[in-house]
Amino acid sequence: MKSMTGYGKAKIQKNDMDCEIEIKSINGRFLDMRIYLPREISFFEYPIRQHIGKVLSRGTVEIRVTFADRREPALKLNEVKLMKYYELVKQAQALLDIDKDISLEYLLNEPGIIESINNLDEDEQLAELLNQTLDKAIEALELSLRAEASNIKETLRHSSDLMLKTLDNIEKEIQPFKEELYSILKHRVTELLSNFNAEMLEQRLVQELAIYIDKYDIQEEISRLKCHINTLLATLEKEEDTGKTLNFILQEMQREANTLGSKFSTARTFTYVLTLKEEIEKCREIVQNVA
Repeated sequence: MKSMTGYGKAKIQKNDMDCEIEIKSINGRFLDMRIYLPREISFFEYPIRQHIGKVLSRGTVEIRVTFADRREPALKLNEVKLMKYYELVKQAQALLDIDKDISLEYLLNEPGIIESINNLDEDEQLAELLNQTLDKAIEALELSLRAEASNIKETLRHSSDLMLKTLDNIEKEIQPFKEELYSILKHRVTELLSNFNAEMLEQRLVQELAIYIDKYDIQEEISRLKCHINTLLATLEKEEDTGKTLNFILQEMQREANTLGSKFSTARTFTYVLTLKEEIEKCREIVQNVA
């Protein structure tokens, strides 16, 4: 289990080159990578996407790469362009009848006269530096994601224990509530029938009362909620991505809690039902950060 919220950073100085990679991740429905890197190493974007894709399946991820190369540049003179520029300048001087020496510095400053022969995308030293830095940044990110996931697990376990205890407290109130409700309703029916000689009607009303009271039985909802909580706890121990599974489980728990609250909410159980709903809602918010 991993969180989608994390941070990782790495910096390596090697072979007169500096590279720093910073990775920030927050929750998101899909994997959305936003990569910012210097133009000269834009070729490194694809390897970044590949590496991050192996670590995260969901989340909004921001990757920033800074790079400095202090190595002596490999340069060459483009003789063809130099001669062409020289000819054009001489032609312009003749046309304007200007007799002036042509500055070599002026010619060398023209675009394309001095060319770099460093093919950075084929530079093995650079590739090694970039990959090492990325691996270390991802390693730091994973540690952060798992640390956050550990906190989430602890919170979900604590909420699960609280919900199980709350359900036990609600369960203890079921039978006393049904007996009390039956007694009150039977007393009211007896009062209403006191002026009538209707033995068969009274028997029928008692049967209807039993059916009516049975509608307040929430044992099935409690059993399903306990089952869902146990499934939730078992899912927390899995290594694969569990965020969506946890969210589905909590959605089902929320439905059962709403049904339970609508069928059985007395003065004694109101706080229990409220606690149950609050814990489920808290858990649903938390698992939005689980990958």
